[in-house]
Amino acid sequence: MKREESSAGPASDDAAVARILREYEAELALGRTPDRAALLARRPELAEELAACLDGLDFVHAAAPQLRGDAESPGRSPDALGDFRIVREIARGGMGVVYEAEQVSLGRRVAVKVLPESATADPRRLVRFRNEAEAAAQLHHSRIVPVYAVGHEQGLHYFAMQLIEGLTLADVIAELRALRTGVRSGRAGDAAATEALDAVAKDRTHSSDGWCRSVARLGRDAAEALEHAHSRGVVHRDVKPANLLIDRRGGLWITDFGLAASRRPTARLTLTGDLLGTVRYMSPELTLARRAPVDHRTDVYSLGVTLYEALTLERAFRGDDPGRMIRAIRVEDPPAVRRENGAVPPDLETIVRKAMAKVPADRYASSQEMADDLGRHLQGLPIRGRPPDAAPVSWTV
Repeated sequence: MKREESSAGPASDDAAVARILREYEAELALGRTPDRAALLARRPELAEELAACLDGLDFVHAAAPQLRGDAESPGRSPDALGDFRIVREIARGGMGVVYEAEQVSLGRRVAVKVLPESATADPRRLVRFRNEAEAAAQLHHSRIVPVYAVGHEQGLHYFAMQLIEGLTLADVIAELRALRTGVRSGRAGDAAATEALDAVAKDRTHSSDGWCRSVARLGRDAAEALEHAHSRGVVHRDVKPANLLIDRRGGLWITDFGLAASRRPTARLTLTGDLLGTVRYMSPELTLARRAPVDHRTDVYSLGVTLYEALTLERAFRGDDPGRMIRAIRVEDPPAVRRENGAVPPDLETIVRKAMAKVPADRYASSQEMADDLGRHLQGLPIRGRPPDAAPVSWTV
């Protein structure tokens, strides 16, 4: 396992640089002009390195619209798609644009995800888009965003799903992270988002019993929803904070089954060697790109990494170099949860550690087992999970 770095060593410097870069990037994303001088003054010994990194962020931010081109644009914003009248754009990303819409025949508000026209030329992106709709459509659980309809109109592929008003867990973490430094992130800008944040983090700090209990509850609900998917042969494979939605009442919803593996052949992504999902939340076996068996326990692992980040406001595996990150995921342990946040109860730390075990056999055998332990913790009962052995891991590929 990884040798522990001293608090004043390179790991500490890397963490400081990463925090400053995240703050700078958040300001750019909000359309503000960050105070470079103030940020550089916080770590003068790293000023030269930081300045170069900030220059890079400036360049990427300025070039982003050109770099994205048509890949993240639908080409046109439709007024209507079949039975759905488009109201406004909610979100935009590489896998599509999400709109708020009205389903005219039923008079209800929904979310409609539209695949960019240019993406249809890439078979992998089209397969992933269809995969998301098909996988979610076969699942019926109170914590999984339901799909209402799938269609193809005006040359655009789309599907309609329940509209969840609130925030993603990633947004909540970003807000708490920003508030820790005294700067609001701006993620909770509307009424629905503010209500969602109040429901799970009313005191606006991660170092409180209330937030730790919220994380345990959200984790339990996510694990139970994943168990439902697993019982029907669907493995999500992309569990991360951005794919967990928090509604106005603090309820959790799982979304984005675009990378799901299913028993149904039409729902599979079979590109050998592809690294699926977001790297920092991948299980060790998933990083091996089909050179090791992957089953439902990959979701247990990714949920553990997600809870780690929620409890500590730090990413379990830091940095931005995919190669180094993959190596760390396979053989290194992140800093202990309670070292990062002393407010976390020991049993909750144990649950996270067990979920994040490098070897699948050392994790919870099922998402339901993880949910049960989180439930016991919330009830003040002894948990059944035990931390995995701290033995070195060797992957044979």
